[in-house]
Amino acid sequence: MAVRRPTFRWNVIAAVAVTAGVLVLAVALLVLLDPRTQDWWGDRFSELGTFVRALVDAVRPR
Repeated sequence: MAVRRPTFRWNVIAAVAVTAGVLVLAVALLVLLDPRTQDWWGDRFSELGTFVRALVDAVRPR
């Protein structure tokens, strides 16, 4: 059975995936270690939750 080498496209996809993974891990570490960052991200997720709740209420009124 012949072994096929990875194509250029596969190498680019893999490089982007690894870069994204490292970025996510770095941000997660920052959030875990810095209380100010925890507060900031907590506020952003709260705003996102409020927006989603308003969107759901607009589509499906109680």
